[in-house]
Amino acid sequence: MIEELEKQLNYTFKNRDILQNALIHKSYNEGLRNDLPDNEKLEFLGDSVINLVITQHLFKTYKNWSEGELSKLKSHLVSSNSLSAVAGSISLSDFLLLGKGEEKNNGRANKKISASLFEAVIGAVYIDSNFKVTAAVVISFFKEILERFSEKEIKINDYKSELQEIIQGKENVLPIYKIVDESGKPPHVVFTAAVYLGSKEVGRGKGRNKRQAEQDAAADALKKLNSLDNYEELSEIFFFKK
Repeated sequence: MIEELEKQLNYTFKNRDILQNALIHKSYNEGLRNDLPDNEKLEFLGDSVINLVITQHLFKTYKNWSEGELSKLKSHLVSSNSLSAVAGSISLSDFLLLGKGEEKNNGRANKKISASLFEAVIGAVYIDSNFKVTAAVVISFFKEILERFSEKEIKINDYKSELQEIIQGKENVLPIYKIVDESGKPPHVVFTAAVYLGSKEVGRGKGRNKRQAEQDAAADALKKLNSLDNYEELSEIFFFKK
């Protein structure tokens, strides 16, 4: 099991106990007499390492991009959707140790859990090696995604930022977002957000978290403003083709 995962990571651990620790979800200890350390601290570390690796890579690669564009691209790359997709590319959740409750709730298919698992594994690689080695492992997983970007062809934006830029270009007012409804029970809560210009509602959207709901509301507002021509949606980000 561990050997197979090491092949997928293209990294061999000196201390496999660290990797084993990275695979233990907090739910796994439920009902056990001898608690094993879960992967939350490694997840915390891995999140920071991934952010630094991606930030450094973007800074060196896209030299003509503005800070705002780099920030938006980084946000996409380190989002739960992207990290979950990376984890799925090597079936990382197959190696996860889950509690019975999470197993019944189909926890292995949960994007947040798989994204957190990838962060924990990267945290383990960092503890077992160093930053340079870990950076190579991280970038290898993002290589295909990064190759899709060309600074000559694409400007990257998110719905909320694009809406704000369009509105401020016409009038001196900022879009205001409010969560107007919350339905369902964890982990299936759905948030509904509305975006306002002054007292007028201009868009409404839903999402599994408040950020997604606000992005969806901004996208709805952009459609109503007839501003989505030539845009192509991708996850939480969309591209404007110059």
